[in-house]
Amino acid sequence: MSNNKNKYSSLFTNVIPNSISGIKIYNQKEKYIKNQNYDDVTNLENRIWSELYQNLEFILDQYASKEYLLGLRSLPIPNNMFPNFKLISPLIKNATGWTLVPVAGFLDEDLFFEINKLKKFPVTDIIRKSPRFDEKYFGVDIKNKRGYTPEPDIFHDIQGHIPFLMNNKYAEFMYQIGILGYDIIKDERGLGADLVHHNLQRLQNFAWWTYEYGLLKNKGKTDIYRRVKNDIEFEIYGAGIISSFDEVKNVIDCSKKESRRSRFLSYDIEEMALTCFDYSEIQDRYYVIDSMDFLYDSFKKNKELFYFEG
Repeated sequence: MSNNKNKYSSLFTNVIPNSISGIKIYNQKEKYIKNQNYDDVTNLENRIWSELYQNLEFILDQYASKEYLLGLRSLPIPNNMFPNFKLISPLIKNATGWTLVPVAGFLDEDLFFEINKLKKFPVTDIIRKSPRFDEKYFGVDIKNKRGYTPEPDIFHDIQGHIPFLMNNKYAEFMYQIGILGYDIIKDERGLGADLVHHNLQRLQNFAWWTYEYGLLKNKGKTDIYRRVKNDIEFEIYGAGIISSFDEVKNVIDCSKKESRRSRFLSYDIEEMALTCFDYSEIQDRYYVIDSMDFLYDSFKKNKELFYFEG
């Protein structure tokens, strides 16, 4: 997301200067497609993947949402080596019509929504803490820890997002977000560049507080899918939380009142659309939905919120 300001920027809250500083973001004019060469994956990269996955495997089984757990179990995502895009993509295509697009890294919102509109989800082959990651960000001060990185690496994309795309309702939700984002960019309503940029930021904020960092209420009905009973008030459905051990631990600690670092807020789509976020830190708040169906219905009924006319 761009940090560019215009006359509508004052409507946003929780504005954090330089929240995306240092992150390489690709646009349509750049060479953003980067095919996975599976034969070039190194033993070190496999070991990093294994450590990341196995560190989260059992804690996610206890706290992640049903949609995530069922999707993960239906895909060939190994816990001990890099996943192969070519083995995963056909299964998603068969289940919900989505396919994976191998990319060089973080895509700007114009490109991301255009790809989503085609039922394609961008995934990158680079992984945190690897020589390839260090080379990409050589000389740049960016967090690069096992527990958290703001760069969407292969672990975030595949382990965090992709299992959800095996669920038809979720996949349709993502598709509708892509269509909406693309429609905002086309600006057939003639709102102008400033309002297009502003409305895209609204949609990006909504996406961040839902499918990236969202929680839902634990109603005690999903423990049949778990090895160990979920002992907190929430289930995790945000991929940004799921792919970060530090973020998962923060949710658990705050829920158990062992930490006061972050707040749990009731879902409010208008507030969320106007609330900015920080890529570079553990989140200071999480918005909680009543159910996944509630989220889908709320988005469907409130699309005009993202066509603000000034």
